[in-house]
Amino acid sequence: MPKILILTASMGEGHNTAARGIKEALISETNGAAEILVADPYTRTNPFFNKLVQDGYAIAINRYPRAWKVVFEVLTHKGVVEGMEGMMSALKNAVRSLIDELDPDVIVSTYPVFSFLIAGIRKKEPNLRVPLFTVITDSTSINSAWYRCGCDGFIVADDLTAKVLLNDGVAPDKVHVLGFPLGIAFENLEPAKAPTNGRWKAIFFPGGKSSLAIETLERLAEIENLDVTVITGKRQGVHRALQAAKMPVRGELVGWTSEMPRLMSEHHFFIGKAGGATVQEAIAAQIPFLVSHVVPGQEEGNISLIEQMGLGALATGNTYRIRDLIRGALANDAAIWRSWKTNLSTLKKPSASRAIANFLLKHIP
Repeated sequence: MPKILILTASMGEGHNTAARGIKEALISETNGAAEILVADPYTRTNPFFNKLVQDGYAIAINRYPRAWKVVFEVLTHKGVVEGMEGMMSALKNAVRSLIDELDPDVIVSTYPVFSFLIAGIRKKEPNLRVPLFTVITDSTSINSAWYRCGCDGFIVADDLTAKVLLNDGVAPDKVHVLGFPLGIAFENLEPAKAPTNGRWKAIFFPGGKSSLAIETLERLAEIENLDVTVITGKRQGVHRALQAAKMPVRGELVGWTSEMPRLMSEHHFFIGKAGGATVQEAIAAQIPFLVSHVVPGQEEGNISLIEQMGLGALATGNTYRIRDLIRGALANDAAIWRSWKTNLSTLKKPSASRAIANFLLKHIP
C-alpha cells in the first residue's frame, strides 16, 4: 500500500487546491488503496501565530498589495529564505513529525518553504532519502524560492513556466510539465457556449476594498444583457457591504461555495484576481479571465500567461475598463470572446491531477 505525504499551506488558496487535487487523483488511481496524508505543518506550530500569519497575508494582498510586493521581491534573493531556517525550528519539527507519523514512500509539497526545511533535515539525517517533489502553483514569472532548494523534481503547469526554471539553471531532467492539479470535478465539464437568448453571465470575485467592489458592480450593471454572480468566499465584510448596497443589480450574491467547477462552466466571463489555482480552473472550465485586482509578485506571472496566450485581459486601472472590455469582447458577434475561448481550449489539461498522481506513484522506490 503506497503512502504519500502531501504538504500544503493556507497562504492563499492555490496551495490547498493543488493538494486536494492530487489527493483526489491518487485515491481514484489506486482505487482507494493508497494511504494519503494531506497536512499543513503550520497548523502544528503555535496556533495563534499561525492565524496571525494567515490573516496578515490576506490583509496584505487585499489592502496593501504594494507592501506585499516588497516582501515578495525580498524573498527572491538567494540566501533570504535559507537564512530563516533557524527561525523556523518549530515548523521544521512539525514537518519531521509528519514524516515520522506516516513514514511516506514519497513526499510532495505545494509550498516552497517545505523544501528548504526538508533539505535541512536531510543534512542532519542523511539516511532520510524519501523522494521529494515540489508542485509549483504559480506560472510564467515565479519566485526563485520555489526551485532554489534541491529536491528530486519540480512539477509545473505549462511550458512557459518550465522555461523559467531551465533558463535559471535547473536540470532539464528535474522539470516535469504535467499541468496544474485541480479536482477531478474539472475533468468532464461542458464549457459555456454563446447564449442563444442574448443574455451573458459573469462571475465576479471581489478583491480589494468593498467600495471598489460596489463601484465595479455599478459599471457592470450598465451592460444591460449581463447577469453577474458575485462570490465573496470567506470575506464576510465585503458580503455584508454588497448586501447593504443591494448588489448585484442583476444576478446573485453568493458567499462560500463548493460549486465552483459547475459555476465556472456555466458562465461566460470570470472577473477577479489572478491566483495560480483560479487561473488554472478558468483554463479547465474554458472561461475567459478578466483580471480586476492584482497582487504584485506571484500573480504577475499568471497575468502574463493570460495576456501572452490570449485567455482574457488585464482590466485594472478603473472600473470603466472592465465594463468597456466586456462590451468590446461582445462586439461583432462576440468575436474577441470567441477567440479567447479558442485559445483556452488549446491549453486545457483536464487530467493533470491524474498525470501527477501516476508520476508520484511511479517514483515510489
